[in-house]
Amino acid sequence: MKSNLKATLKKYAPNFINRFANRLNMYPDFTPAEGKINWGDFKSVKPFSNYFGFDRGGPIDRYYIENFLEAEKGIIKGNVLEIANNAYTLKYGGDKVTKSDVLHVHEGTIGATYIADLSKADHLPSTHFDCIILTQTLQYIYDYTSALKHCYRMLKKGGTLLMTVPGISPIERGDWHKSWLWSFNETLINKIFTELFPSENFKIQGYGNVYAAMSFLHGIGLVEADQAKLDIRDTSYDIVISVRLNKNS
Repeated sequence: MKSNLKATLKKYAPNFINRFANRLNMYPDFTPAEGKINWGDFKSVKPFSNYFGFDRGGPIDRYYIENFLEAEKGIIKGNVLEIANNAYTLKYGGDKVTKSDVLHVHEGTIGATYIADLSKADHLPSTHFDCIILTQTLQYIYDYTSALKHCYRMLKKGGTLLMTVPGISPIERGDWHKSWLWSFNETLINKIFTELFPSENFKIQGYGNVYAAMSFLHGIGLVEADQAKLDIRDTSYDIVISVRLNKNS
């Protein structure tokens, strides 16, 4: 019945009727004809937010990042190292965390217990951490291979790295603008990790679709987005890629 309705709408209904049916979720595969796109608010060359959507209810990418950490929260325990601050350590580790450390690249950063460029972190302790949380950081590190090796070295046997990296994304406009060096995709992350670590030690997952990409690039806030649509996966649109890397030996 539903397929017959779609076929009828496609063949006979005017464009505006098809668009209305799409909004009612009666015709989810609707695509405007050439020259019939209704640009509306998206006609502007400026995004709705210059701050990833933080000022509009939260960024789209955080939906994927935080869902990943929520699913892996049982791993966030013991001695945990997080980059920049320990917000996720406290949120997802809670009382399972016995020691919370923070790594920052800048000397004098409030709350930082270690100062280092993660790609040149030989002075940081080996086999020391039960969990390392490395979210949206690798894009700032030119020698990211060295950074990943240091993370693995610093993990205890049985420890885990929880990492996310950006795919399709705006670039930071503030102090870190010139430090943003990379964007990734699921295939590339898989290749990097396969070359560095045993394949049975890691699990990689990509997130996103064209709706999520469009929303994130425009700075639409998470509270404004249709979260059911964010959950649909299209492998041609990597917004965030997550990795769980275990150190088994």
